[in-house]
Amino acid sequence: MIEFNNISKNYGLTKALDNVSFSVKKGEIIGFVGPNGAGKTTAMKIITTYTAPSGGTAKVGDYDVQNNPLKVRELIGYLPEAVPLYDEMLVSEYLEFIGNSRHMNGKLKKRYDWVVQACGLENMLDRKIGVLSKGFRQRTCLAQALIHDPEVLILDEPTSGLDPIQIISIRNMIKELAQEKTVILSTHILPEVSNISDRILVINKGKLVADGTFQELIQQVSKYSSIYIAVQTNKKDFENAIKDISEIKDITYDHSTKRGVTGAHLYYSGKIDMTEKLNELIQENKWKVVEFHPEKLSLENTFIRLTQSNESEKQAETKGE
Repeated sequence: MIEFNNISKNYGLTKALDNVSFSVKKGEIIGFVGPNGAGKTTAMKIITTYTAPSGGTAKVGDYDVQNNPLKVRELIGYLPEAVPLYDEMLVSEYLEFIGNSRHMNGKLKKRYDWVVQACGLENMLDRKIGVLSKGFRQRTCLAQALIHDPEVLILDEPTSGLDPIQIISIRNMIKELAQEKTVILSTHILPEVSNISDRILVINKGKLVADGTFQELIQQVSKYSSIYIAVQTNKKDFENAIKDISEIKDITYDHSTKRGVTGAHLYYSGKIDMTEKLNELIQENKWKVVEFHPEKLSLENTFIRLTQSNESEKQAETKGE
């Protein structure tokens, strides 16, 4: 549904995007994440035809963003980070204005009623936009992006500045809408990505540094699998018991356990069933288990490792020049 092929965007000497390529299938929900200034908004502006790339090609549906910008805009509903709302307009007037601008004609009434209900604006229609809370301003912005029933929904920081209750409300709304739309959600708020997205694209310093599901990103940055165990025994006896498990490559001891308990993060490689191996040791040594479970990298740690890896590669390239 969306194709980005070797896209670059320069602002003077600054490279906002550097040879970025990715594709999005129809019906996918894509989380587009990266630090502030990474290039996310620039990519959104290229997809939505607000700005042209300096190099490469981009398509939405069957249409090139530069050759057929009007056709692309017909397919897209866009929620930018800062929507230029008309504060003196009533919510109802604004939505009708947007619908007429989209040349919806006889389809407007039915679609208008739908977006008002979907975005929870029934009690806001007679209020001026300028007096709305930030949460309802965001809902109004989302309604304008949806009113023409687009195939593709582009959301740039849709929950920026909202309180926790408002964030949950907007997030649930996006989940419901995503059942019938292709969605790109651009954000630096990582929980949104893990809760909503089918796939995650990580961008840093204008480069795409990762593309995959959350589990695939974890595998990309994690050299070893990890398991945590805390048992009632002393450290020396614990070390003697596990020393013959050759697959264990590293150990980090947990110093927060209470006296008489040894806790450790065990890092191992290979396809061994480490849970089974450790269960055998527990039975052989008659240890009382305090805690025992596999560990997973958080999305935050995965994101940090991916972006730090990208920075290290850039520094190495610079030194080599």
